[in-house]
Amino acid sequence: MTFMTDLISWRAVFYINIPVGLFALVLAWMFIPPDGAGKLSEPFDFQGALLFLAGLIALLLGLNQGYAWGWRSPTIISLFVFAGLFLAIFIYVEKKRSAPLLDLSLFNNRIFSASVVSAVFNYIAVFSVLLLMPFYLLEGRGLSPSQAGLILSIQPIVMAIIAPLSGSVSDRIGTRIPSVLGMLVLTGGIFLMSRLGQSSSILEIGIALAIVGLGTGTFISPNNSAIMGAAARERQGIAAGTLATARSVGMVLGVGLAGAFFTTIIESTPGPNNLYLAFSISLAAAAGFAAFGAIFSAIKRK
Repeated sequence: MTFMTDLISWRAVFYINIPVGLFALVLAWMFIPPDGAGKLSEPFDFQGALLFLAGLIALLLGLNQGYAWGWRSPTIISLFVFAGLFLAIFIYVEKKRSAPLLDLSLFNNRIFSASVVSAVFNYIAVFSVLLLMPFYLLEGRGLSPSQAGLILSIQPIVMAIIAPLSGSVSDRIGTRIPSVLGMLVLTGGIFLMSRLGQSSSILEIGIALAIVGLGTGTFISPNNSAIMGAAARERQGIAAGTLATARSVGMVLGVGLAGAFFTTIIESTPGPNNLYLAFSISLAAAAGFAAFGAIFSAIKRK
């Protein structure tokens, strides 16, 4: 896809998914058996979904426009207040519902709650890297999209290799040690990445990305196993939904927070090196989030 970006445009990244999606649709139609007739036992929680969506939109809009509108402007302050209000009401409503969008009773289990929080911090840190590294490679180092894409592929390749191995190890020794170790490695990798500058070699960039991939791959499988294992069999679907929600929340917060840090710093400190300064500080903050994830992973019992 990186080569298609060079040859066509950045829109090719989205166009390539059309034939892949159509092929997947055909396979699903041919091989997935139809569900048996059944009756929906629990209604969908539209009120909870709307409250959660409104809270996230207000929070992300505030983070996205904070510098442009002014962090102390009444509009931005109001957005953050509304975000907190909507999310607080969401939690209150979910506690009262018999069929909630998010089953908060699962969070009474310390392993489950610590694992979910760790997952959120993990995705905040990882998606901060995914947002900021292209700016560093394309704008800071002047690489082409295809060159930057090849370098960035180091992180997911290492993660894909390590994740199944980490899952196998956690089946033998438990989920706590691999989860903590993975988040500590991720913290170190992102901090090392925050020290990259104008003269850093491609080898140094590749090593930092490989360490991030190593930490992420070491963490994800054991942590997912801890979340699913902490829920009763009849609540496995709810646990999987909560894990997906934690992933989505971490992704959007990672992009929102990293973008807020990066934009504010790069616009408030004019100069030839402001991009590297913004890159360094933003990734240092991401490393801090990863460190919090390590702390919550350590809370889990064996």
